[in-house]
Amino acid sequence: MIYLYLYILIIFLLSSTPPEVASLIQINGIDKLIHLIEYLFLGIIFKTSINYILNRYFFLILSVPIIDEFIIQRFSGRNVDFYDFIADLLGLFVGLILFEYFYKQDKIT
Repeated sequence: MIYLYLYILIIFLLSSTPPEVASLIQINGIDKLIHLIEYLFLGIIFKTSINYILNRYFFLILSVPIIDEFIIQRFSGRNVDFYDFIADLLGLFVGLILFEYFYKQDKIT
């Protein structure tokens, strides 16, 4: 569970980077790919660290991208990008689905 909290903290710290630093990775939309991968790992870490009894509270993990975009707007001085938010959600759902798929495949074999 500590890894989940640590990873969320890292996401929030990265979100507070100033625009000068963030602009370095905005080459041809690669920042969207970074958002997707970042949240894909969040989905996987969430699924590996949360007890299945608490799994019903997965909606709380959906608040992370919302808080992330709030941090970007309020503390970093950067603009909120709707497509970054979509990439965050897409990565999160892909991570959750991939974990479930491979977890079920592992149980079958």
